[in-house]
Amino acid sequence: MNSEPSSKPKIFYNLIEASKNPLEVEILDLHFRDLYSFPEELFEFKNLKELHLYNNQIEQIPDKISQLTHLEKLDLGGNKIKTINHNLFELTNLKLLILSWNEISELPEEIGKLVNLEKLSLNNNHLKALPFGIGNLTNLNELVVSENYIESIPSSIGNLKKLVKLRIYENNIEVIPEELFDLVNLTKLEVNDNNIKEISPSIKKLQKLSRLRLFKNSLTKLPNEICELIELEKLILFENEIDELPNNIGNLKKLNELDLSFNNLNSLPESFFELKNNLKKLNIAHNNLPDSLIIKLRKEFTNTKISMD
Repeated sequence: MNSEPSSKPKIFYNLIEASKNPLEVEILDLHFRDLYSFPEELFEFKNLKELHLYNNQIEQIPDKISQLTHLEKLDLGGNKIKTINHNLFELTNLKLLILSWNEISELPEEIGKLVNLEKLSLNNNHLKALPFGIGNLTNLNELVVSENYIESIPSSIGNLKKLVKLRIYENNIEVIPEELFDLVNLTKLEVNDNNIKEISPSIKKLQKLSRLRLFKNSLTKLPNEICELIELEKLILFENEIDELPNNIGNLKKLNELDLSFNNLNSLPESFFELKNNLKKLNIAHNNLPDSLIIKLRKEFTNTKISMD
């Protein structure tokens, strides 16, 4: 029986081979080649759909980038790029854009022209703000802007209704805007390592959320509404200043990992013990819980790995 021929396009790993039939090149991977600029030859590949130039020494995105009109995936992570050439925003077929681990200090408003983007990754740069135009990226399902210097999230974030994963940890954010809680398809939200002091009751709208990372902030309390996140499986809250938990925390029946270490808890609500059936990992070290409560925890949570010191 004859097998079907593979429909996957060939991946080219060097320019010499690719240049033999330039119009057949759809995927070009030149990562880790110690390149200091875009090779001139690649602009002959008029049908290029994927370009991987990550982990090189590239400092600039050339004007000619706009010639690669069929490009759907562009990975420039791990270079030395300081500014984004505005011509890049003419590539309206882009679905994936990775600019992580560069030296970019500003994301232009024109980012909003890339309306077909599904993933945008800008972690480990020098960004201090996100433009309002980011709200035009309505097909985005993953946004990664962690490990920057971002101080606030624009209200337009609420337009990204298809967003499933939002990673915005290790920034200087103090307030989560109400509009973020309109992202009802979010399953992962990572806002740890910021300066957040409170969480809005509107968090209850994130009904698909399964992973929530809020550790290393300045939280003293959690809203009762967080207990309505019935799909939540992981809740990571260590190194805050939380002194009490919501009374209905036991409603989080799917929770299998809970980290409350390095907080100011001296008691637990009675419903907490309703978590014992599904909870696999519990870290409650470095709080102020009385010995009697610790004994009760060990007795009740027999199927849970408990860390207490």
